[in-house]
Amino acid sequence: MIQSIINFCVRERLIVVIISVIAIAYGIYATSQVPIDAIPNVGENQVIVFTAWPGRSPKDVEDQVTYPLSVALLAVPEAESVRGKSLFGYSFVQVTFSDETDFYWARSRVAEQLGTAAAFLPDGVVPTLGPDATGLGQVLYYVLDPAPEMTLADLRSLQDFVVKYELQAVPGVSEVASVGGYVRQYQIEVDPDRLRFHDIPLDQLIKAVKDSNIDVGAKTVESSGMEFIIRGRGFIGAEMDPQQAVEDIEATVIRSRDGIPVRIRDLGSVQLGPDFRRGAIDLNGAEAVGGVVVMRFGENPRAVIERVNEKIRQIEPGLGGVKIRPIYDRTGLIDETVGTLTTALTQQVLITVVVILLFLLHVRASFVVAVTLPAAVLLAFVGMKQFGVDANIMSLAGIAIAIGTMVDMAIIVSETIYDHLASWERDGRPGGKARRITVVQQAAGEVAPAVVTAVTTTVVSFLPVFMLTGRDYKLFAPLAWTKTFSLVAALIVAITIVPLLSRLLLTSTRLTLFKKLAGATVLSLLLAATSYWLWGDIAAEYLAIGRFILTIASAAVGWVLGYWMLSERLRPVETNPVSRLIQFLYEPTLRWFLAHKAAFFCLPAAVILLGLGAWFGLPGVLKPVEKVSSLLGANLNEVPGYVSAKHIFTGLESDDWIALDEGSWFYMPTLYPAASFTQAMEVLQTQDALIAEIPEVENVLGKIGRVESALDPAPAAMVETYVMLKPREEWREGITPQDIWSQINAVATLPGVTPASPLQPIEGRVVMLQSGIKASMAIRIYGDSLEGLAEASFAVADQLREIPQVNASTVNPDIVLGKPYVEFDVDREAAARYGMSTMMVNQIIETALGGMNLTTTVEGRERYPIRVRYERDLRERIESLSRLPVVTHSGEVVPLGMLAKMATTWGPGVINSEDARLVAHVSFSPAGYVGDLETVRAVEDALYESQRDGTLELPTGYAIRAVGSFENQIEANQQLMWVLPLVVFTNLFIIYLQFRRLPITLAVFAGIPVAFAGGMIMLAINGVEMNTAVWVGFIALFGIAVDDGVVIATYLDQVFRRRALSTVEDIRNATVEAGLRRIRPCLMTTFTTIIALLPVLLSSGRGADVAKAMAWPVFGGMVMELLTLFVVPVVYCGFKELKMNMGLADEDWQAEATIESGEAALA
Repeated sequence: MIQSIINFCVRERLIVVIISVIAIAYGIYATSQVPIDAIPNVGENQVIVFTAWPGRSPKDVEDQVTYPLSVALLAVPEAESVRGKSLFGYSFVQVTFSDETDFYWARSRVAEQLGTAAAFLPDGVVPTLGPDATGLGQVLYYVLDPAPEMTLADLRSLQDFVVKYELQAVPGVSEVASVGGYVRQYQIEVDPDRLRFHDIPLDQLIKAVKDSNIDVGAKTVESSGMEFIIRGRGFIGAEMDPQQAVEDIEATVIRSRDGIPVRIRDLGSVQLGPDFRRGAIDLNGAEAVGGVVVMRFGENPRAVIERVNEKIRQIEPGLGGVKIRPIYDRTGLIDETVGTLTTALTQQVLITVVVILLFLLHVRASFVVAVTLPAAVLLAFVGMKQFGVDANIMSLAGIAIAIGTMVDMAIIVSETIYDHLASWERDGRPGGKARRITVVQQAAGEVAPAVVTAVTTTVVSFLPVFMLTGRDYKLFAPLAWTKTFSLVAALIVAITIVPLLSRLLLTSTRLTLFKKLAGATVLSLLLAATSYWLWGDIAAEYLAIGRFILTIASAAVGWVLGYWMLSERLRPVETNPVSRLIQFLYEPTLRWFLAHKAAFFCLPAAVILLGLGAWFGLPGVLKPVEKVSSLLGANLNEVPGYVSAKHIFTGLESDDWIALDEGSWFYMPTLYPAASFTQAMEVLQTQDALIAEIPEVENVLGKIGRVESALDPAPAAMVETYVMLKPREEWREGITPQDIWSQINAVATLPGVTPASPLQPIEGRVVMLQSGIKASMAIRIYGDSLEGLAEASFAVADQLREIPQVNASTVNPDIVLGKPYVEFDVDREAAARYGMSTMMVNQIIETALGGMNLTTTVEGRERYPIRVRYERDLRERIESLSRLPVVTHSGEVVPLGMLAKMATTWGPGVINSEDARLVAHVSFSPAGYVGDLETVRAVEDALYESQRDGTLELPTGYAIRAVGSFENQIEANQQLMWVLPLVVFTNLFIIYLQFRRLPITLAVFAGIPVAFAGGMIMLAINGVEMNTAVWVGFIALFGIAVDDGVVIATYLDQVFRRRALSTVEDIRNATVEAGLRRIRPCLMTTFTTIIALLPVLLSSGRGADVAKAMAWPVFGGMVMELLTLFVVPVVYCGFKELKMNMGLADEDWQAEATIESGEAALA
């Protein structure tokens, strides 16, 4: 079948060209349609249920809202966990589904369940679904720069009723959440003495205010042939004048007695003021007003941000001098991250072309190979578009890692065709053009099976990546997809386009001097024009090369290349200087290794031993060797370099994952829960002003509390600060991001503030979404009472501080009962004596002390609440609250203390739960000298031992568990324990299917342990920690480590089948012949793979660390894979010699009958 495809493509030039042009054009189109982001969406598949119950304590919210909802939502199909959080006035329930569950199907199932759960909630409490977005959907933060004389309240009104709705209408935006400033509120301050004087209960006043704010309609009336709509106007604020609205409220009548009305102004005062708030922001220490743009699920982040910025440019002129300033968005991170990999990809293509040109010394042959790279990459983008794979650092890294392998296919095919065509021309071109086409078809068909096998092993070996789960699957599945797309595309190009281009371009031209000069001149002018118009600005900006110099240089290069291309001829491989040099070095080396196999095998054995030492630690690996040598009277420590090697290769540490350098820090310190909102805001502004003074900091956007979004379940005392850094070139010399973080912690750790764990914005969101904590690791305590959790959290914290692997200063237990409460316990008997129910007394407490928003004004498009409350003087001091006068329905006035007993106590500021059980956390960080997994293991062992010996006593039914981002690594390690062996044995099986002969299979397979050891050595040298990204790099290595072995073994098999072998010398000569015939293409493929990775390894831009973690194993493995050029021939030859020396039968001993056919096949 493959041969038929090749024959068709070589023969039907026009059809193949048309199909190729269409495919490439569609690939170019696909590059503009594929969504672009910095990293894959690794957020949990969550649906958030948000419920507001203003004024209610976290305990009330937990008992009456969060707990009933959590119990009901546990029954939702395919729900994996239900996590609840109860705050002052709000309830958040996060229902997490498996990644395979459709996002909108999950929302519909939760919505259905809410209909059942609503029956168990208090009257008037309505749960709602959060926005159709993930926790990582907050793509842009902005602030409003005020015009002169604008207040924070004016800015907030502009944000709420103009900017918010304009931006929310942008396609792809799910929600725009406001934060900061003050929401305007009409405040009715009631004097209880006046209520008593006029004998008016508070609930009567409340009813009057509600009844005074209403419009009505009375259908229509006809007059003079026209229809008039009848409308009764009564909305407060209809005149859109705040002062008029105040007067309207003051004139509201409560009741009338003897024709004398009692109005609001007779009972107190009405004024404009700020509404109660639970969130605020500041910019560099100055309070500000802004918003958060939340992207809809499945949208293109880059496109959404661009559309939002375009809308901002459109609406700014109409905002009266107010400017919208984006402070944090992912555009810069996306551009830099994608730019890093895009630049590396471009450099890889150019370097690969240069390497091929140096090997072949033939421009047109190099062009045949080089053109396959952009074609295959564009076809890979077609696959990305069709399968919904986003362009991000992981997917582009998949292409970058595959570049070297992609070009290998074209190298092998084109080099074989070149070799056969050169031989055909040397023989005088027998058969003419028809025979030339046949030669191209036969040459491509000769190596096509090996190419298909090599690609199949690479692709199949990467399929187990799809078997990863959780966050690691989300991270690495895009890489696996794009690597697969790239290799399949490269294979298609290699067996379709490369043979056709070889037919068209690989020929010895016999042009006149005039035609050569004319052709070179035309190419020179084309290249010069392209450089002048397309590349001039880029060269001036990045290379400091003027447009004129670039044009002249391009013209000169174009002329030389053009003349060279039109003059070059196909020359036999043996006449190529590079080939002669390679064969000159390779043949004697291979013959020596064949003659001294034991000495040769010491080399890969040493590499494998060193690789194991790099992985587990050389001292431990070599301990048995040292014991044996000491018994023999030798001391290995006296060997030069031995002790140094043991100090270098001490073993690789494990880490969770390589964090993407986002170019900003996410500072989340912990304040004491009892801190007031005002105090917390002062701390925030002080911190941010100090952080802004650090020279490398560009902007500091701080948030206290929550934005008005269901995606932000932050308590009022929770600080989140985005620290945006300047470009690296503006930093002080020698400063690292970690140094900046240390300075942030140093200047911002004020009295009463706990230092924060180092996190970045996206990283921090991922951690909080996954485990509900704001640190990388914590101990989660499950219990049944808040008091028990409070005691247990402090007991666990004391134990953690004693563990050496834990940084004691970072141990931070949840202050479960850290919020002061003033509780009024209604005396039912006393209230009954005054004709009042418990609800009446509580309503007075709720309204008179806390204040209640009764109704809303309608001022054009704006809406503002009207609130009633006792005067401030009466509620400023806690000890005087019990003396508040209450007008009963019987007309008597009694102090509140006679109706309810007042007491101060401690209670929860936040209540967390999981699967309807209460939980608390004790967060911590590892000491500097140990990794996350080692720390967690030590903590789990120590806590388990403490429970056994009674040092740590927990109440009956309580349980503890370590949680955090390290769980991903544990889960990944468990998957990799069987995925990696599966990859290895799959490769072995595929190789066997290709050759159907065990000796050849084992010879080829021998390259994998050598390559694996090389990868480990390279990791140790560069100090790279082991994580899932590194293991994915090894999976990629296993797929390509056998490619050269497959090609060499294929030719070894062919040579051995066509030659009569009767002596050991015959076997060695046949081995050398096969090696010499395939050393150049194999060396080219290995070198291109190695050198193609250099741009990735040498890159230093944003996202480079993630790509490097996957590239180092491939680079180190391929460097050592050069040994395969000797391992496969030596092992294969060794098998054959062993069989011959033992007198065993072998089909190659009877090869005389196939000599003629074999020679014809290789001609």
